[in-house]
Order: sequence, then structure tokens, then C-alpha cells
Amino acid sequence: MDNESLLRVKVILFDLDGTIFDIAERDAYARYQALNDLGYHVSLDDVRKRYRYGIGSMGILKELGIRLPEEREKDYIEKSFAHFITRENALNRTKVHNKAPDVLSTLSKKYRLGLVTSRDNLASTEEELNWFKIRQHFALIVTREVAARHYRLGQIPLLPFEEQRTKLYQCAIALLGMNPNEILCIGDAVGEIMPAKQLGINVIGVLTGFSSKQDMQKASIQTINHISELVQILNRKESCSQPR
Repeated sequence: MDNESLLRVKVILFDLDGTIFDIAERDAYARYQALNDLGYHVSLDDVRKRYRYGIGSMGILKELGIRLPEEREKDYIEKSFAHFITRENALNRTKVHNKAPDVLSTLSKKYRLGLVTSRDNLASTEEELNWFKIRQHFALIVTREVAARHYRLGQIPLLPFEEQRTKLYQCAIALLGMNPNEILCIGDAVGEIMPAKQLGINVIGVLTGFSSKQDMQKASIQTINHISELVQILNRKESCSQPR
């Protein structure tokens, strides 16, 4: 992003899992559970050893030498997500990325902050945010439930993923009443970020979740190593805007 684009930013939309939350243990456990549900008897330790930032949603399977039939990939993704969002996993296997609360606190003084997540239920999402004492930083939270209510739909399915994320960002834009070029979106996966970019939202990828730097570069998405670097980028914008 150039300084001119940064100067227009008034709202920052954050993804949650992988961006603000450190979900390595939680996601590894969910994938272990999903694979066993599907009849692949792998140990939790096998999954943990192979889990790393940037591995992607299907990377664990490749590392384990598992080739799912195409028709079962959808089952695997949906089962993993269902296990991921259980209350037990939420409260026992989740951490907040180091310095993330400080980043949110600092940025909330200068920008409106929003949260866009592919989780469905608003109440359980807010429960987690309150549990980690960061709910107060967000002026807007968009889940699939919130977007479905906005569009008067019964529900918005998790998959197809990018189609779902497009609806979430469109909902956020409408609720904020902002132009897309006044919004900055921060996420950890190309599949999360590209729908925002295609809508004209400014985007930055953070390398603490699903997509690797190479994946981000292929999609022409600027990256930072950690959410804490965002404050430095935005501070540079302000210093460049000062008259000399």
C-alpha cells in the first residue's frame, strides 16, 4: 500500500483467527478430530508436529500423506471448522497473539475497528472476545449470522469460502457506510483477503496464520510478519502527511 492509500483509511477490519488469535494448538486439535471422524486414525502428536504458520487448510493432509477424494474435502473442511468453534476448544486451546491487545488499544484511538469472521454465531464470538478482554475495541463485528440477518437470508454457508467472505465484506461496507478505499483489511489467509481486495478494500496480509508469504506474494498482497508491525506502518503514514 502506498502512503496515499493509507491516508484515506478511516476503518480497519480485522480477521480473527490467525490474525488476532494464535490458533495453532486449537486448529491442530480440530484437524486431528476431523481426520479421525473421517476414519483416518492419526494421533494428535502427528498433527502437532506438522502444524506451522502458512501450512494452509489442506497442508496437514499432504504432510501426513493423506489424499482425500475431492468429494470428501468439503467434509474435512466443515468438520474441522465445527470442531474448531466448540466452546471447549475456544477457551482451552486459544491464545491472543503477543502484543495484539496493545495494537488494538492503540489503533482504536485513531480508527474505527471492525471484525470480520467466518464464524457463524455472534454471541459465541463475543464471548471469546470478552474472555480475552478485547471486545471493547471493536465498533462492528460481522459474522455469517450478522450478514445473513442483514441480507434477510436464512443462513450464509461456510462454503464456497470466498463467496461467503465477499458477502461478509459487502455487509461490513454497508453497515459502516464507507467507501471501500477508506477501509483497510488485515487477514492471515489469501482466501480471506482476496474477496476484500476485489471489492476495492485496501489489504495487508499477516504471516501468523494459514497462508505463506509465497502465497501472499502470488496474490500481490503486501505482508507483515506480525500484527504489531501495523502500528509502525500507520505511524509512517501520519509522519509522511505532516507538513515540512
